[in-house]
Amino acid sequence: MKLHYFDWAATAPISEQALYTYHKVAKEYPGNPSSLHKEGQRSAKRLAAEREKTADLLQVAPEQIYYTAGGTESNSIVLNSLLWKRKPGRIIFSGLEHSSILQYRHFLETKGFEVISIRSPGGFVDIEALQENLTDNTQLVCVMLVNNILGTVQDLTSIAKILRQRAKPIHLHCDAVQAVGKISFNLSDLDVDSASFSAHKFQGPRGTGILYQKSNTLQSLSRGGGQEQGLRSGTEHLAAIAAMNSALEETVSHLEQRLEKGNQLRTMFEAELEKFPLVTLLSPSINSGAPVTPFVLSLAVKNLPAEVFTRILFDKGFCVSSGSACSSNSPHNKRGGLFLEAGFTDEQASSSIRISFTSQTSEEQIRALGQTIGEEALHLHTLLRK
Repeated sequence: MKLHYFDWAATAPISEQALYTYHKVAKEYPGNPSSLHKEGQRSAKRLAAEREKTADLLQVAPEQIYYTAGGTESNSIVLNSLLWKRKPGRIIFSGLEHSSILQYRHFLETKGFEVISIRSPGGFVDIEALQENLTDNTQLVCVMLVNNILGTVQDLTSIAKILRQRAKPIHLHCDAVQAVGKISFNLSDLDVDSASFSAHKFQGPRGTGILYQKSNTLQSLSRGGGQEQGLRSGTEHLAAIAAMNSALEETVSHLEQRLEKGNQLRTMFEAELEKFPLVTLLSPSINSGAPVTPFVLSLAVKNLPAEVFTRILFDKGFCVSSGSACSSNSPHNKRGGLFLEAGFTDEQASSSIRISFTSQTSEEQIRALGQTIGEEALHLHTLLRK
C-alpha cells in the first residue's frame, strides 16, 4: 500500500538537492572552522559564505544570523537570556505558542517572572488584550508567526508598532518555524527583535536551525568556545548549514507560484470536506479572507477521538497527526489548550486532527484524503449507532 504523507508541518522530507549539498560539503570541508590551520580556514571561509547566503535569502544582515540546532534551541536561547535580567518582570506569551515556549512558563515563574497568556480567539492573537496587559516592567512578548496547528498568520507588524510606542523597550520574539515556504514575508519588515527557524520544516536536515537577532541584545547561558559570536557555542555543523541553505533557496524560489498551487489544493480539499456534515473545519477557510497559510489546517470529526481516527487513516494509507509532533511525546501534552485558547470546545479539541501538505502534493492525493476522511467518519458513526 502506498502511503500519502500529510504531516509536512511535523517534518518535511529532505530534498535531493539538500542531500547532495550535505554530502559534498561534508566531504570537501573536513576542517573545524575554529581551527587555525589551512583546512580550518577553508571551513571558516565557507561558513562565512553560508551565513551571507542565509542572510540574503531571509533579507537581513549576516551579523544578525546565528546557527543553532533548530527552532526549539533558538527559542530557548531567547528565553534563557531572561535569566540575566537583574530584576524579573512580566513576560507575555500568546496562547498559540509552540510547546518549546509554553513549557518555560513554570520555570520562569519559579525565577520570579510574571507570565501572562493572551487569548487568541479563532487562532488569532487578541491585540487589544495584548495592549491591556503591557506594563512598564514587560520585558518580553512571544508571538508565533504561523501557527503550527491551525495555520493562522499573526499580524506581527502591528504588534511590533504597539511595542515600539512604549517608553521602555520590550523584546519581541517570533517563532517563525512554520513560516518559511508557507507564507510570503519579509523578516526585516516584521520588525521583530528575534526569530527562530528550523531546517527540517522546509526540507533541510534535522538538527539544524537559525536564530535571527536584530541587534546584539541576547545573552547566552551556555558558554564554550565562543562560536556564533558567543551566543551558541559548539563546533558548527557546516555540511548541515550548507544543506539547510540549499533547501531554503529551493523553498523561497518561485514562492508565489507555490502559494497559488497551495491555495488551489486547499480549496479543493475544503470542497471535499463540505460533502460530509460530520467533519468540521477548525481552521479558517482559505476563502474566508482571514490570514492563513494554505498548507496547514485542523479539522474535527464529530465524537471520534483524534488518536483513533489518525490510526484509521494510517491504515488507509494517509499520514496525518493529532497535533504538534513536538508535544505528542511530552508528559505535559497540552494540545487541547491551544484549541481552548482559540475558543473551541473540549470535544472539538479531543477530535482534532492536523493536515499539512505542500505544493508538491497532487490533486489526486488531496481528493483521496478528503473523501476518505468523510467516508470513514460516516462509516464509524453508523457502526456506533448500532
